[in-house]
Amino acid sequence: MARKPQYKGPWKKVRQTVLDRDRYECQIRGVGCTRQATEVDHILPAALDPHGAGWFDEDNLRAACQSCNLGRLVKSKTTSSRQW
Repeated sequence: MARKPQYKGPWKKVRQTVLDRDRYECQIRGVGCTRQATEVDHILPAALDPHGAGWFDEDNLRAACQSCNLGRLVKSKTTSSRQW
């Protein structure tokens, strides 16, 4: 699967900043959480930002373990909100 173009350029630095800020601890803590963050989650979908800045807005990002991040993706496809 091809990566979205937003994941190129500044994303790598922003991602690292968020993981460091959150000390690599999952901020979601959902069912099956491993507590070891390896991914960065958009709290509100970046697609909702008409200016496209949501991809890189650190206030809209948090560290997440893969289980929690994927769990939110599945939930978002079945509900109208990505919030837990």
